[in-house]
Amino acid sequence: MKTLLAALPIALLLACSGGGAAKTAPLDLPKLGLKADAPAGSTVGDALMGSGHMIMLPGLVVNVAEASDTQPKTIDDAKKEAEMFSPKNLKDEKLADGWVMTFDNEGGMGKNFFAQVRRDIGGKAIWCETTASEAAQQTNAVNFCKSLKK
Repeated sequence: MKTLLAALPIALLLACSGGGAAKTAPLDLPKLGLKADAPAGSTVGDALMGSGHMIMLPGLVVNVAEASDTQPKTIDDAKKEAEMFSPKNLKDEKLADGWVMTFDNEGGMGKNFFAQVRRDIGGKAIWCETTASEAAQQTNAVNFCKSLKK
């Protein structure tokens, strides 16, 4: 988890910034047997870690994969893990099939906006997350993660 969070800002530098609302279209995630709503033109690549996908487009960088044993299983576990980032504006939301947690912090490279989503879809625990440089990117990632379906 820590390695993934450290690597995501690099991916964000590779993807152009921007976070305005865009028209969405269904996007296939073949490694997971899932679909999600993503801005038109989104690209699907290999996940940074695990066997999942990284979805990239200006205004959206998100990693989605089957949840590992080391990723938080509950919102309380996620909040405890987030403490190492000195979170500000921490919010959580319960979903019918999981949860969403967002927060931000300020580090050496400026503001960071985190989103972590855990869902149970089709009998699989799915982990969806981003570390973004803009609040709009965080929002886009949460919307993407909440749109995941079989």
